[in-house]
Amino acid sequence: MTAQRGIALVELLVAAVISALVLGSLAGVLVSLRQTDSVIDERATLQRDARLALERIAAMVESSTRLMVPLEVTTTARDVVAVALPPTLDRNGDGYADADNNKNGVVDDDLPADETNDGGAGIIGIDDDGDGLVDNGASFTDNDENGTIGTAPAAPKTGADWIDVVAYYRVGTQLLERLPNVAPFNGNDYSVRTIADNVSAFSVTRVATGNRRNREIIVQLTLTGPGGETGSWSRRLRVGAR
Repeated sequence: MTAQRGIALVELLVAAVISALVLGSLAGVLVSLRQTDSVIDERATLQRDARLALERIAAMVESSTRLMVPLEVTTTARDVVAVALPPTLDRNGDGYADADNNKNGVVDDDLPADETNDGGAGIIGIDDDGDGLVDNGASFTDNDENGTIGTAPAAPKTGADWIDVVAYYRVGTQLLERLPNVAPFNGNDYSVRTIADNVSAFSVTRVATGNRRNREIIVQLTLTGPGGETGSWSRRLRVGAR
């Protein structure tokens, strides 16, 4: 009769230790994989958000005919970009461009002395000249906040049409779009919405092309996710390219 040999206690202990080591190693691998997935997901989210925001800005800038901020004399990077509402944009489908305030078929043809019709020097609520002060021009007819009152526009000068402003700027960690409402009653009739979160930097640099007909800017956007991932994206845009 063959003797049956049982498993010794020491063998059980050795097996348990080996199992614990293997499981511990696997747990570490799983944690590492989860962390890697989290990093990849955050990077993908930041890239998507930046791409959508920059494309939104590009669509407005490249469809516009007028770059308002940064000013032509500005040589340093700014934290805001403003353009005139694109002359072909018709959001309510009434057959008239949204920027054609008097609906006569011609955009911005009857500007008031205050070209943006908002009661403020330059663009109301915006630091046009980058001196750290907002709406500090000589008067509401100082259309670029440079301290000099501009001359009145050509006849008929009734002010029935004005420059509708689209602006992009950062407040805290949000990138905001300021867009005129449909059929606005003046330049203060606009809405503001967030187009990107987790913004850690936003800069706009006017490119010195040497050609006054070409208005180009470089827009740079930096996002930093909750997990610490950071990415920067930039685009060079030319007014009227679309």
